[in-house]
Amino acid sequence: MSRIFLGRLPRDVRESDVEKFLRGYGKIRDISLKRGYGFVEFDDHRDAEDAVHDLNGRDLIGERVVVEFSKGRRSEGGGRDRRDFSGRGGRDGGRRPIYGPPVRTNYSVIVENLSSRTSWQDLKDYFRKYGKVTYADAHKKRIGEGVVEFESKDDLNTAIEKLDDTELGGRRIRVYEDKDRDSPPRSSRRRSRSHSRSRS
Repeated sequence: MSRIFLGRLPRDVRESDVEKFLRGYGKIRDISLKRGYGFVEFDDHRDAEDAVHDLNGRDLIGERVVVEFSKGRRSEGGGRDRRDFSGRGGRDGGRRPIYGPPVRTNYSVIVENLSSRTSWQDLKDYFRKYGKVTYADAHKKRIGEGVVEFESKDDLNTAIEKLDDTELGGRRIRVYEDKDRDSPPRSSRRRSRSHSRSRS
């Protein structure tokens, strides 16, 4: 699990506002709001890392908030029960975080033979074991097909090598490079970051 710190929060911010702000970034275990700041605990440290990377400095009901990893211990009380705000399930391939849109790149793979139960979040979780995933979609163009985009060509090649002809959601998937994607990436203004995740 990983815990992030939210700073410069509006005085009247509610838990529902924070839920909306973080929607699409994975399973949340706990939200604890104080006066002007708060803490959010994720199940997966990679979801916390994505939230910090994408949302730091973003607007939350009129304030540019600070989003960074928490350096202190988990406070007692003021939290909430485990809930899932990841938007998983069904054919919900088009749901995206309202804040911090995904980054498009030229390093794209096509994933075929997906189960109808496999969502874009499932794809992201499955593929990011082998690289930095910047974008994922499932069943958007056609049912049973998905798209995953990576930060680098090396990550793309590793994902194809490791995940082609593997099982996801009870189906053997096919993974291959999207040769037709040749438009310039839209992420030129986004800051880049070095890889911080271990590869297995």
